[in-house]
Amino acid sequence: MRKNSWTKLIFVAFILLVMNPLSVQALQNDNNTDNVDHDWMSNEELIQKLNQIEKASSNRVDVDVIGHSHQGREIYAARVGTGDQVLLINGNIHGNEKSGPEALVQMLETLGTSDSTFAQAIRDEVTIVAVPRLNVDGADITQRQNIFSWNDVMNKYPQLNGTTPSWYYSETNGGFDINRDFNPNLSYEPEVADLPGTGADPGFFLTNESRILRNVYLNLKDEFGEVEAFVDLHHMGTPETNKTGEDVTIAIDYPPLGPEDSTKYADWPKLDQDKSKRYALAAALGVKEFSDREEPGVARYLHPEERDLPGQARSSFALNGTATVLFEMPGQQPEYGYDQALIDRVENGLWGIATRMANGSIDQLNGDQFLRLPKYWTERSSDMKILVERFLEEGKIENESAAHSLSIHLMMVNIYEKREEGEKVVKHMRNFKLLLDHQNEEGLIAEDAYNRLHDDADYLIEKW
Repeated sequence: MRKNSWTKLIFVAFILLVMNPLSVQALQNDNNTDNVDHDWMSNEELIQKLNQIEKASSNRVDVDVIGHSHQGREIYAARVGTGDQVLLINGNIHGNEKSGPEALVQMLETLGTSDSTFAQAIRDEVTIVAVPRLNVDGADITQRQNIFSWNDVMNKYPQLNGTTPSWYYSETNGGFDINRDFNPNLSYEPEVADLPGTGADPGFFLTNESRILRNVYLNLKDEFGEVEAFVDLHHMGTPETNKTGEDVTIAIDYPPLGPEDSTKYADWPKLDQDKSKRYALAAALGVKEFSDREEPGVARYLHPEERDLPGQARSSFALNGTATVLFEMPGQQPEYGYDQALIDRVENGLWGIATRMANGSIDQLNGDQFLRLPKYWTERSSDMKILVERFLEEGKIENESAAHSLSIHLMMVNIYEKREEGEKVVKHMRNFKLLLDHQNEEGLIAEDAYNRLHDDADYLIEKW
């Protein structure tokens, strides 16, 4: 009897799905709502909080609807300050990365309601425009992508009928990684010939969200002449720094636009990577200065020299002359829950930028100092040598003799890297892997250390 009832239930569900193709997405969305961590602000709670701040701010904060998502939800921006320098901050472009709105609400509340000389100095010199939650649909179900099916894309852009979906469209989730949907040509419209594209190409401004943020940026440029800085707030995995093994508590980055000696962006003369590094350094300094605890986990975000992503918002805006900074916080939602210390860290990094913009000291920073922050990835053999030294100290390599053998191989690789002798780099890295395999078989190296060095060796072989 139960078997017959279950069969009937499946049959009815199938008929409903056939009659209403949108039900597939609807069922998926209903299932995803189980992932929502209710300690984070919902869209409704965010709107309520923004309106409360505006009401309490004595006209210092203006809150406006700047557009609507594909599902019709309102997307809000808040503006505070009267300065000539513009700081544009974007949060929650990925629906499962939720610390941005929380930090921005805290910052806006201080700037809107505080009579302190600290808040007044920033308001006088800087105009801050914050979009706390760009991906309102994805955030509602804690999904990285927005909700915008390819069929809906073709309905919105008839010229794209029959084309292959863009490379950053997720068939599984029925939406886009919005942070790949930007183009430095801010008047760009989607063209069939450009799709599907790759990560090394600009995006196509297909989504409502990317177009809304583009419009905010363009309107600010019209009003002020330029947007001085743009900050994008994100989450990532949970890495450890190479040298000390400290947990990375915040990673910061400048635009990933390939090797800086590349001619790919020669037609974008406003790109100023050193300026972005200065702003990134200001953020890192702010995390440390405004915290009431030690912050040893402030690091650079993954940025090998070949990393090239012009379709990101920060890259497209940087090519138009804006200093852009990425914040990456450890742990994505729903796996990692609400964390007040993490939210405060985001806010402190933002204060680091805003205060230095206000007092003019940001232009006095040395952008190269940003590159001295700890890193957690391998870009060259010298990074691997640092790992070997740490693994020996932690007891993950059995003895100094085993570590010395690995280091000697890496020192040879480093010589050939400097000479740009790729074939010899590859040859010696393959020999390094053979030595690593032998040490693993002999029990001279811990499994996690072996896996990390093995993966890094593969990366360098592929790179060269």
